[in-house]
Amino acid sequence: MKRALKLVSASALALATLVPATAAKAATSYTSDSNKPNVVTLLGEYNNWWTPKANASNASDDVYRGTVSDAGKSVLSKNDELTESINNATASNTATVDGTHTQAQRALIDADQNAKETYADALGPILSKFLTTGLSDGSLPKTNNLLFANNATVTTYLGTGAAKQYFNYPRPFFTVASDTQNRSMNGDNNLNGLKAELNISRIPDWTDSSTGMTHSASYASMFGAPSQAFPSGHTTYAYSSGIGLATLLPELGTEIVTRASEAGNNRIALGVHYPLDVMGGRINGEAANTARWSDESFRNDQLLPARDELVNYMTAQCKAAGYGDTLQACIDKTGANAKAGYTNTFTDAVSTKPVTDRASAITAYTSRMTYGFTQTSASGKAAVVPEGSENLMLTAFPTLTDAQRKAILAASEIDSGYPFDSSSNGYERLNLAKAYSAKVTLSADKQNILSITFGNSKPSVSVSSTDAITGLLADFGTYWKAGVGVTDEGKSVLKHDDDLTVSINNKAATETASGTNDQQARAVVDAEMNSEKTLHDALGTVIGGYYEDGVNNGSLEKTSDYLDDMSASASTGKAKTAFSHPRPYVDRVNYNGTTLNLNGLQQTLGIKKVAAYEEQGQYNGLAASGSFPSGHTTFAFTQGAGLASILPEFGTQIMTRVSEAGNNRIVLGVHYPLDIMGGHIAGQYGVATALGDEDTRSEANSAREELVNYLTSRCKADGYGDTLEACITATDAKGSKGYQNAFTDSVSTEAVSGTTSEISAYTSRMTYGFAQTGKAGQAAVVPDAAVNLLRDVPGYSTLTDAQLKEVLAMTEIDSGYPLDASSEGWGRINLAAAYSSKVTLNTKGDVIAVTTGQNVASVETQSDAPTKPDTNNGKSDTPAPSATTKDKGAADTTAAKKNGALATTGAQSSGIIVAFVVLLSGAVLTLVLRKRVR
Repeated sequence: MKRALKLVSASALALATLVPATAAKAATSYTSDSNKPNVVTLLGEYNNWWTPKANASNASDDVYRGTVSDAGKSVLSKNDELTESINNATASNTATVDGTHTQAQRALIDADQNAKETYADALGPILSKFLTTGLSDGSLPKTNNLLFANNATVTTYLGTGAAKQYFNYPRPFFTVASDTQNRSMNGDNNLNGLKAELNISRIPDWTDSSTGMTHSASYASMFGAPSQAFPSGHTTYAYSSGIGLATLLPELGTEIVTRASEAGNNRIALGVHYPLDVMGGRINGEAANTARWSDESFRNDQLLPARDELVNYMTAQCKAAGYGDTLQACIDKTGANAKAGYTNTFTDAVSTKPVTDRASAITAYTSRMTYGFTQTSASGKAAVVPEGSENLMLTAFPTLTDAQRKAILAASEIDSGYPFDSSSNGYERLNLAKAYSAKVTLSADKQNILSITFGNSKPSVSVSSTDAITGLLADFGTYWKAGVGVTDEGKSVLKHDDDLTVSINNKAATETASGTNDQQARAVVDAEMNSEKTLHDALGTVIGGYYEDGVNNGSLEKTSDYLDDMSASASTGKAKTAFSHPRPYVDRVNYNGTTLNLNGLQQTLGIKKVAAYEEQGQYNGLAASGSFPSGHTTFAFTQGAGLASILPEFGTQIMTRVSEAGNNRIVLGVHYPLDIMGGHIAGQYGVATALGDEDTRSEANSAREELVNYLTSRCKADGYGDTLEACITATDAKGSKGYQNAFTDSVSTEAVSGTTSEISAYTSRMTYGFAQTGKAGQAAVVPDAAVNLLRDVPGYSTLTDAQLKEVLAMTEIDSGYPLDASSEGWGRINLAAAYSSKVTLNTKGDVIAVTTGQNVASVETQSDAPTKPDTNNGKSDTPAPSATTKDKGAADTTAAKKNGALATTGAQSSGIIVAFVVLLSGAVLTLVLRKRVR
C-alpha cells in the first residue's frame, strides 16, 4: 500500500478518504443503471421552436416531420446559417490544423465514435501517448471499461434514440438529389420560411495512410436508418467520454472537455448536425456524468478506483521518462496545460480564435456553449447549479464541501437565457472548461470562499492565512463576512461607509468639473505611490523644495532607503484576501466568483470615476482586488510615520498630509472610509513595530542625521538660519507657506492651513464620523511599540518611554469607534496631536497635562503642580475624556486621568498578539507569497 501511495497525487490522496474499504467489491448493479436523466425533459425547450409530428415507430409517413413555430423561426434560421457556415469553412480549409490533419479529417476521425481516437491528442503529445499506450497494453482496465471500451459504462450510459425519435427533426444535409427527400419531406413539413435544402458540402471519405483506416461521415445510411438530427448522439458520446475522462484527470480537465467540444463541433463541420443538436449533446453528457458520479456506490466501486489507477499509471510513466515525480509536475514540465497541450488552429464563425493554450481553450469551449444564439429566455437570472453536478468537481477539489464545489460551478457558469436554459435545470450554463481551471481561496477557518479565479494552470485551493495586520483589523469581520456579505450588525456601519464614499467622491468630481478645486489631480498624484511627490509639500514651499531636490539628486540616499524599508513593514495582501470586500465602483453582489448578500445595501454605488485614473486602466486593474484595508493608504502611512519618525519637527504636517493621501483614495472612488482607517492602523503599526529592531533604529538614526544636515545646509546657504528650527520659522513652513489643502468634505469640514486645522483634519479622518460601535469612555490603550514613533522628537528628548506612553494616552481619541475593538490601541493613537504638544510634568515626573496644537513640541515642569493621585489600587475612577472634549484638534489641554490611564499595558497588548499567533498555529494553513495589491 505504501508503495502505491508514492505514485498518487496530492488530490488523489485527499480522495482516498472518500473510498470505503469495501470498494474493491464491485456491485453488479447500481441505482444509476436504471435511474437515468430524462433527455426529452432536459431538452424540452426545443418544443418552443419545433412541433414534432407524433412518431411512435419511425414510420415512413411520420419520420422527420413537424412544424417550425413562429417563435422558432429566428432560432432555427440561425441554426441553419451556422451549420452552413461551419460546414463550408471546413470543406474549403485544406490546411492542417494540428500539424497532421485538416479539420475535415479530424471530423471524420471523430465520426468513428471511438474515444481512443478522439482523445488521442487531448493531453498533449507526451501524456496522450502515455494514455493511448496504457489503454492498448491493458495497463488501464478500469479506465478502459468506464470510458473507452465498447459499451463503456459511462460513455454509452445515456442514449439518444428515444429523444431523436420524439423530436423528429430532419438532418441538415438532406436533399432530393441524394436522399430522395429534403427537409420539407415532400412538403409535409411547415418550415415557416426556412430553406428546404441547405448549402451543405459533403465531406468525402478519407483513408488515413498512417493507419490504413478509412473514415466516413456515413451520409448515405442516415436517411433510411432513420436517424434524426436532434439531439446529436455522437456529441452525447463525446461529452460523456470527455467529461468522464476530465473527472478522472481534472488536472487537464479544461483541455479534455474542450476537445469534446471540438468533437461536437465536428458534427456541424461534416454537415450532419446543427449547433442546437450539439448543445443538446453537451447537456446530455453533463447529465450522464452527474448521474454516475452522484451514485455513491458506482462512484466508490468504479470511478474513484479508476481515478487512482489512471493517476498512478500516468505518474509512473512521467517519472520513468524524467518528467517529475508527480502528475502535476509532469503536466507543468511537458506544458500539457499550456502551449504544448491540446491545440487546434481551425476557426469558424463561432470559435474565432485558434486554440493554442489553456486560456484560448476556455474561450473556444465557452463560445460553443451558446453558438452565438440570441437569448431565448430571461437573462441575468440567479445561478442555477444542477443537483449532483458538484460531484463532477469532486476529484478536482476533494477537500471542499459540496456547497463549495457548487459555488465553483455557479461562479463559472454563463448567463441565463440561452437555448435550453429554461428546461435543462442549469446544465446549459455549466462551463466545465472554466470550472476545471479554478483557484479557490478559503477563509482561514475554511468555511467561506473568499475568491474564485479562473484560467489557472491547475484546479487548486488555498487557505487564507491570518497575519498580525489581519488580526488588528479583525473588527471589520463584525460588519462584513468574507464570501457571505453584510452582517446585521454591520448594516448601519457599512451604510455610513457607502454614503461617505459617494459624498466625498462626488464632491471632488463636482469641484474638478467646475474648476473651483482640483482635488482629483492631487489624488491621481498620490496614487502613484511616490512618497517624495506626496510628502514634500508637508514641509512647506521652501523646505519641501529642498527635500524634493535631495531625493531626486541622490543627496538623501539613506533617507530614501529607510523609507523604502518602511514601506515593507506592513503588507495588506493577506488581509485583503481574508476580508475580500468589493471596491465601491464594482458590482458588489457578483464579486470574484461569489454571490454576496448586501443586506439591503446598494449593489452599485454612484461613483464618478476620475478620467485620468481611468485612462491609466487603474479601475479595471483594481476591480478584483479587495478594498479592505487600503494598500495605498497603508503605504502612505508607512511613508508618513517613517518620515515623521526621523523628521518629527514636521510630524503633524506629515501625518496630516498622508491622511489626505488616504482620503484621496475615496476621492478616486476606489476605497471606503473604513478601508482608509484600516490602512492608517496598518501603516503606523508597521513602522512602529519595525523601529523596535535595533538595526532599524540605527538605520533611522543615520537617515535623520543625513536629512537634518542636508536641510540645514540648504537653509543656511539660502540665508534662512543656521538651524532647522530657525529655518522653519524663517520660511513660515508651518504657516502661510506651509502645508495647505483647500478641499473640504462632510468629514474634514475646514480647509487645512496651520497646525490647528491640520490636527482637526487628521482627527476627523480617524473616525470619519462613524457612530461608536463599542463602549465609549474606556481607559486608554497604548501599545509598547508606539513610543518608537516619538523617540526623536527634540522637545521630548528628556521623556522616558513611560512618559511618552502617557503623552500618547492623553492625546488619543475616544474608544469604541469601528476597528477599535481589535486594533489594540493603534486605532486611537493621534500622531498629529502627539507631535505638536506641550507636555507638563510635576516634580515627580508625572505627566499631568498635554496641550496640543503647538508649533513646537516641548516639555515643562511645574514645581507647584500636584502629584498624581495613587488611589483605587491603580484603577481609573473616571472614564477617558470623550471625543467631544479631547478630539477637537485645537490647543487642547488634557489633564491627566486618575491613576491607571493605561488600562491595557503594552505588555498586555503584546501578549494578545502572541496568543493570537499561538492560536493560529493549531490550524493547517496554506501560506501564499504574493505581491502587495493596493
